Amino acid sequence: MAFDSVTQTLATCPHNTESPTVDAEDDICSETVDAYPESVVNYESSSLGRNGYLTGDARIEGAWAHWKKLGEPKLIVAPMVDNSELPFRLLCRKYGAEAAYTPMLHSRIFTENEKYRSQEFTTCKEDRPLFVQFCANDPDTLLEAARRVEPYCDYVDINLGCPQRIAKRGNYGAFLMDKLPLVKSLVEKLALNLNVPVSCKIRVFPDLQDTLNYAKMLEDAGCALLAVHGRTRDEKDGKKIRADWKAIRAVKNTLRIPVLANGNIRHMDDVKNCLEETGADGVLSAETLLENPALFAGFRTIEWVSDGEDGNQDSKLDQAGLVVEYLKLCEKYPVPWRMIRAHVHKMLGEWFRIHPHVRDDFNAQSILSFEFLYGMVDRLRELGVSRPLYVKNTSSKADLQTEV
Repeated sequence: MAFDSVTQTLATCPHNTESPTVDAEDDICSETVDAYPESVVNYESSSLGRNGYLTGDARIEGAWAHWKKLGEPKLIVAPMVDNSELPFRLLCRKYGAEAAYTPMLHSRIFTENEKYRSQEFTTCKEDRPLFVQFCANDPDTLLEAARRVEPYCDYVDINLGCPQRIAKRGNYGAFLMDKLPLVKSLVEKLALNLNVPVSCKIRVFPDLQDTLNYAKMLEDAGCALLAVHGRTRDEKDGKKIRADWKAIRAVKNTLRIPVLANGNIRHMDDVKNCLEETGADGVLSAETLLENPALFAGFRTIEWVSDGEDGNQDSKLDQAGLVVEYLKLCEKYPVPWRMIRAHVHKMLGEWFRIHPHVRDDFNAQSILSFEFLYGMVDRLRELGVSRPLYVKNTSSKADLQTEV
C-alpha cells in the first residue's frame, strides 16, 4: 500500500448515525463488505440454514472465498489492548502489514457508551482488511456491538485468548475456556446474524486433544477464521515461554477454515519459519511490532542481528523516525493520549535506557503535547543516540512470497 493513500480521508457515511468526535471528513464509514461473494452464496437451498446461513461444505467454501477476496494476507497486526489503534495500524501497514486487528473492545461498554465507541474505535478506508475484536460473555450484547461495526470491517472477532486477571474478573477472554457452551453460543449468534464472517482468537489447552476439540467446536459453530496463540492461559510471559508451533500445526491440520499463527514472531526469519512449520495461512505479531512497527518490511532491531551475520545493513531508519511518523498519524487521526504515551515508551525504550533523564522528563509530563514529543525526539538525536534498524537482505517480503 502506498503511504500517500493513508492520508486520504472519507466522505461522511449515510449509514452512520453516531455522533463521532472527529471531523465529518474523517468519518469511520467505508463500503460494507459482503461476507461471501454472490457466487458462493448461490448454492442449493439444502446448503443453507435459517437466515441464509451457509452450512456444510458451502460454509467452508464461503470462508475461503472471503479470505481469498481479501488477498490472503499473511502479515497481520495482532489485537493489543490500547495499542493496535488506527494510527499504529496505519504505520504498520505502511511497513508491510497486510491486515490488522483493532484493540480488544468491551462489547457491553461499546453498546452502552457513545464516548467509548467514538474514542476506542476509529478507522478509515485505507484501514482494510480489518478485524474488529470484542470480548463478551453475552450473545445478545455481542451481536448488538458487532452490528455497529460490521459495515467497517472484514471480520468481527471474538477474544477468547486474553489471560489477564481483568478478563478473569470480567468473565471473558481465555477464562471462557471453562465455559465452552457459552463460547459456542457467542459464535453461533454472530454467524447466524451478521453480514460479515466471525473469527475467533484462542489460546491452547495444556492437552493437545482438548485444543483440537475446542477448535473443531468453533469451526462447527460458524467460525470462519481461527487465530491460534500457541501458549496456554497460564503462559503469559511471551519472552520466557516459547509458543507451541506444533500445536498450531495440529489445529491447522484438523480444521478446514483459514488458520493464523500467533507467537514467537520477532523478525521476518521467524515469519518464514512459522509459516513453514505450522502450515498456517498467516502470522500475527504483537509485542515485537510495538518496539519495531517496521518488522513486516524486513527491518529488525540490533537485538536480533547476530554478530558476524552476513547480509545485515544499517537501513538509515530508526525508531525515532518511526515515532515521528506515528505522531503525524496521531495528529491526523486523534486517539487518547494514553495510547500515544505507551507507544512512545515502547519505540524509544532502548533510547531511554541510554539517557534515562530524558525518560524521566517524559514521565513527568502529566499532560502531553505534540510539540513536547517532537522536541523530545530532537533532543535525543542531539544527544547523539543512534539505534538504527537493520535490514537482512534474505528476509525481505518478496523472498517470503517466493519461498513459502
